[in-house]
Amino acid sequence: MKNRFFYKKYDEDGINVIELGYSADDNKKNLLLKVSPENGNNMFCFKIGKYEIVHYDPSFKLKSYYTGNPILYPLPNRVRNCRYEFNGEKFWQMKNGIPIFLHSLVYDETWSYHEPVIQEDKIILETFIEIDENHPIYEGFPFIHTLIVKYILTSEKLIFSYTVKNRDSKELPFGISFHTFFSKLSGERDTMFSIPAKYMMELTDDLLPTGRLLETNGQLFDLNKPVPVSSVNLDNCFTGMDKNEKVMIDYTSIGLKIFIDSTDDFTHMQVYTPSGKPFFCIEKQTCSTDAHNLNARGFKKESHLLIVPPSEEYSGDVEYSYSYNY
Repeated sequence: MKNRFFYKKYDEDGINVIELGYSADDNKKNLLLKVSPENGNNMFCFKIGKYEIVHYDPSFKLKSYYTGNPILYPLPNRVRNCRYEFNGEKFWQMKNGIPIFLHSLVYDETWSYHEPVIQEDKIILETFIEIDENHPIYEGFPFIHTLIVKYILTSEKLIFSYTVKNRDSKELPFGISFHTFFSKLSGERDTMFSIPAKYMMELTDDLLPTGRLLETNGQLFDLNKPVPVSSVNLDNCFTGMDKNEKVMIDYTSIGLKIFIDSTDDFTHMQVYTPSGKPFFCIEKQTCSTDAHNLNARGFKKESHLLIVPPSEEYSGDVEYSYSYNY
C-alpha cells in the first residue's frame, strides 16, 4: 500500500524549505506544512485542504517574530528591563551585545535538523540547537544545553514536540511558546475562538504581569465560550486552564474548526487580537510573561517557570487537530 506521507526540500524565493505532507482520499483533509530551520525554524505554512491556517506575510523576514510560527524560548514574550533573575543571580537577556526585551533568543537563529523520517502513521522532522559557551544564545542564557523541536504530522493532526536537555552542572530555568499567527479565514466577526481559562493575569501599563490573577467568569475577557475575534482587543496571558476542554478556533463561514491541546506543562495561553489585521495569535505557553522574574518574587505557581536539574531533560508537546462541518 502506498504511504500517504511525503516530504521534499527546495528553495522558495531564496528561502530553504522543508515541506511535510499527507495525502488523503478526501482532498479537504490533505495536510501540508512548510518549515525553514535555517530561518529561525519558522513553520510559515500549515494548510488543511485548500485553507492556509497560518498567516505568513513575506514582507517580514522569517527570522522575525511577526509572521508564521516563531518559537519563543527560553523567556517567552516580555522580560522586565531585559533582565531576569534565577537562584539569586541576575542576568541580561542579550545577544551580540544587544539587550533583548521581547520574544527572546531563538526565533532568528539557524537550527540544525535530521532528514525527515516517514513511518506508517506519521512523518517526523527533528530540529535542534546545541547551545554552549560559543553559541550566541549563551550570552543571554548561559546554560549549556540542547533544545529539540520535532514537527510530527499524522493523518489527523500536527504536533509540536520539544525537549530541553540540560548538559550543564547547574539548574536550567526555561519557558517555551509556539507563537502561531492564525489567519482570520472567516473575517473579524465570523472567526470565533474560545480559551477555557479561569484566570487572566493582571498587567502593568507596560504589559508585564503583576502576579495577581483576575477571574474571567462573567468579565469582558471571559473566553470560555466562543467569541468573535472582533469582540476583544487583547494582548494578555491567561491561565488556570480546564484540562477537560480544548482551545478552539471556529471558522464559521467555511465549517472548519481547529482544536489546540497540549501536555500539562503548557499552563498558560497568550492571546493577541489586533483589530484590522489579517491575523490573531493564541499561543500555548509553559509559563507566564516575565516568568523568571515573577518566580524570583515568589509567584512560583503563577509564573510556572520550568526547571531542569543538571544532566536531566524535560519534554512536552502541543497539538493542532481539526474537524469539518460539511
